[in-house]
Amino acid sequence: MSEPKTVAIIMDGNRRWAKKNNLPISSGHRRGIESLIEIVKTAKKAKLERLIVYAFSTENWSRDTFEVNALMNLINFGVDVKLTEIKENGIKLDFIGNLADLPKNAQKGINKCIDETKHLSELTLTVALNYGAISDILEAVKTINENKIELNEENFLNATQIGNQEIDIFIRTGGDKRLSNFLLANIGYTELFFSDKLWPEFSNNDFIQILDEFKERQRRFGK
Repeated sequence: MSEPKTVAIIMDGNRRWAKKNNLPISSGHRRGIESLIEIVKTAKKAKLERLIVYAFSTENWSRDTFEVNALMNLINFGVDVKLTEIKENGIKLDFIGNLADLPKNAQKGINKCIDETKHLSELTLTVALNYGAISDILEAVKTINENKIELNEENFLNATQIGNQEIDIFIRTGGDKRLSNFLLANIGYTELFFSDKLWPEFSNNDFIQILDEFKERQRRFGK
């Protein structure tokens, strides 16, 4: 029986939850933040070391402009409303993705999160914003070439945005069973879990059930 240390989540279903409840899409995304905070607290209690969540992909720019703007505004909403609670729980925040292409206000909120939680260590919450795994792979190879480093598996993984860190569990909510360009280089032997529940409906009990099932799986790593 092995204990999970790092979990990655595609938090899918905010828009469908909002439509199902006759609410604006922005309300679904806000409810999704509430769900994330509760899962983060549960992850801390379960003694996970890192939680990596897919908040905004490089493909999400193709959504309607009003929704993209709402998602960008949600970054600062999260900072203003939830940062204190995150700090009180000892959570360190960091971010992956092409952050330079985000609106300046969003970048300011991100920098505030990083600066005010950099000394915390109970759990690291990594938020993927404007992230795409194929782009991550290409940038890793460029970094290796530019620095004249030997191209091998270890150096390649070290050059990806989350580094050479094993991801134990990969969860996707919302019913779809695909990876959607998330952490493709880093999940070679990750245990995959798919939930039919929309992200705002995904509960602490659902999360704990997955953690418990992981402990019962036999991980052979090709051996």
